[in-house]
Amino acid sequence: MAQAKYYVMLIVVAMIWGATPACGKILSTSLSPLLITGVRFACISLVLFIWIFISGQQRDLKMDKRTLGLMAAMGFVGITIHNGLLFTGLHFTTATNAALIESIGPTVTTVLAFIFIGERLTKFGWLGIAVSCVGALCIVTKGSLDVLLELRFNVGDILIVVCEAAWSYYIILGWKTHGKVKSAPLNAVSGAFGALFCFLAGAATGTLEVYAWSHTALYGFIYLTVCSGLIAFVGWNWAVTKVGASKAGAFIYIVPLTGALVGVLFLNENLYAAQVAGALLIAGGVCITVRSKVTVGKQTEETDLLKKFPELKHDQSAGCAAESAKYEK
Repeated sequence: MAQAKYYVMLIVVAMIWGATPACGKILSTSLSPLLITGVRFACISLVLFIWIFISGQQRDLKMDKRTLGLMAAMGFVGITIHNGLLFTGLHFTTATNAALIESIGPTVTTVLAFIFIGERLTKFGWLGIAVSCVGALCIVTKGSLDVLLELRFNVGDILIVVCEAAWSYYIILGWKTHGKVKSAPLNAVSGAFGALFCFLAGAATGTLEVYAWSHTALYGFIYLTVCSGLIAFVGWNWAVTKVGASKAGAFIYIVPLTGALVGVLFLNENLYAAQVAGALLIAGGVCITVRSKVTVGKQTEETDLLKKFPELKHDQSAGCAAESAKYEK
């Protein structure tokens, strides 16, 4: 009972993040993707910088050129590219599909860790990745073999997959800053770079546009910036420090579930059996992959991926819990 409030916070945060694609879809009809992302992260960064100065953490903003370069890359890949593609993709696909596809993120991170860091997975690990990829295909094809054979994929679904790859690379870059900069300065500076790149790209391409403005759009922007941005991240990190990453990870899969439900209930979107099956396959694949051995150079470690990428541990724990519950039934 003593930790009940932390678990409640984790549930609330997961539900907030789950509603983000639906909120983004609504807002994407009012503002262009780069304008949404630029203004959103400019506001978030401003609040973080104010907090840094109020709390006397100004010294933490001092960093070497290499670290600053990494944060600029994080802003470009994880904010400008990721969010830009997310809101663009939501023009063409459903919020339900976007929420379910996003659950493939940890699998993509594992593949990029293999490419850029030198992680070496066993055959069992690659099997898990294959299972997750099959799950993703189930979602984007809605179980239709014709879509796969004729390559008639929804462009929005493809953009969501690519935006998840961008987010996974953002995680790789963030790992390279480990021990060099604290969380608040990291998010403030990378967010500022991301916002700047959005404004520059939007100005160069003439895509900083307001399509239509309404109270609904304003509420959507406030939700994305304050709730999904500041409150959710602060609440998540607070709760994780109290209950531990493993237990907190079990709540991650509330995100795609909530996203699907919000899309169905509030946007009148359809949910297909193939999408549910795909989400379950992704969860199972993540569980298999992160529990397998990895080789780094000449050394083999059971949990190296989990140490370097806590978000993989979150999803691994959640996936394993879901699998166990399924067999218990």
